[in-house]
Amino acid sequence: MKAFWNRWWRLAPGRSFSIDCLFAWHVALLGSVLLVVAAHAFFASTGADVGALQKPPVPLKPRSVWMAALVAPLVETAVLGLVLRALSFTRLHRQWLAVVSALAWGAAHAWFHPLWFFGTVWSFYVFSRGWLAWQPVSYKHAFGAAALPHALVNSSALLMQYFARS
Repeated sequence: MKAFWNRWWRLAPGRSFSIDCLFAWHVALLGSVLLVVAAHAFFASTGADVGALQKPPVPLKPRSVWMAALVAPLVETAVLGLVLRALSFTRLHRQWLAVVSALAWGAAHAWFHPLWFFGTVWSFYVFSRGWLAWQPVSYKHAFGAAALPHALVNSSALLMQYFARS
């Protein structure tokens, strides 16, 4: 496991693309959930109206599910690749490229609902790292290393919403 973390930290692709994607899914999901819970608790403890900071509950519709689980990860991953490509001209270290990308994606999502920043920033850090690690192998691998965990994280969030309302 230590070798796996070292490879992940150095942005080196693993031996198995599938294992890396599954690992990234869990790291992104757990980190994002922890950040959202911590942010929610912090804002609630300060007396902020947490309900105003988050997306209002709405019933899940089949169109929304497909958009969040499939379309959004594909479109956002294509844009993620363009953002990382543009940022690469700054000569920042790849670790910092992932940080800047994550902050930009968190800010973009917070535009809609402020608490989304906390759920998004960590996930997009992980997705950016996946892209950067697999980019030397091929564009297809880089795209998949970001899009597959993204789709799995979004699907997990949708399932949590579905079962929370049941």
